[in-house]
Amino acid sequence: MIQRLATKDKILVPSSSVAGAPYDVEQLLLDQFEEMSQQLKLAAKYMLDHPADVAFCSMRELARKAAVGHTTMMRLAHWIGFDGYEEIRSRYRAIFTANSVRPPVGALPDVDIHVDSDDVVATFVGQTYGLAEGREFPQQLVNAAQILARAPRIFCFGLRSQYAVAHQFTYALSHFHKPAVLLHDTDGTGMDALWNSGPGDALLLISIAPHARLTVEVARKAACRGLAIVAITDDRLSPVAALARASILVPLPKRLYFQSITPVLAAAETLAGLIAQRSNAQISDPAKLGELDVYWR
Repeated sequence: MIQRLATKDKILVPSSSVAGAPYDVEQLLLDQFEEMSQQLKLAAKYMLDHPADVAFCSMRELARKAAVGHTTMMRLAHWIGFDGYEEIRSRYRAIFTANSVRPPVGALPDVDIHVDSDDVVATFVGQTYGLAEGREFPQQLVNAAQILARAPRIFCFGLRSQYAVAHQFTYALSHFHKPAVLLHDTDGTGMDALWNSGPGDALLLISIAPHARLTVEVARKAACRGLAIVAITDDRLSPVAALARASILVPLPKRLYFQSITPVLAAAETLAGLIAQRSNAQISDPAKLGELDVYWR
């Protein structure tokens, strides 16, 4: 248990809690993130996203890359209970040097906007392949599927481009009769369905940066009503991840002409498949829709 000292700028960390750095250092940063100042948050986020830099960059170089002052790095080290930045760096470096820990996949490489046609194709196709490289991604999907499969009903919400993902997820669940409700904001009444939520219901939120204010507000309201929240997001420090019982992290590259949501859609469809498998679902017969003259013939 982490206890704050009276000074409020340090925390007392039991010696056993830092023995497994960098993972325990990362957990300390995550646990204390919401209480940090904006400058400390910038430094903490850079450290979480670039563990190899923590291991091998000097404090001043790391501060420059994180766009903060070097004293901010010192204050951050004190904030999470270390005597200084060098103590954190030595822990990271020892594990990286021993090859016990590989640098996480993190965000996919930035893309130069001056590319030819082959590069454009490779960039968009490669986004989905990058998901399989994440060490934690499969387990995140399994954890989320377990929560949603148990829920009597799943509410789904996403805005802007993420609405398409929420819509497809809801549509996929309809194929095996899993009760799902697509929330929307088209006429101002889309959130009303949340008031009909009951015990055990869940909410799937899709939110990538820049995060829509309404998405965060929906997450907060759902949390207050006791819904189990699952988030598909692009950053473990996103505002919806902080409210979620389980998060599926989908790292996205910087936009090439526009921000692709293909990896997010792939994660949502995989999640739907796992829910179907855990629900022993009976798949709907497409022929029934044919009887209703839905398809062109």
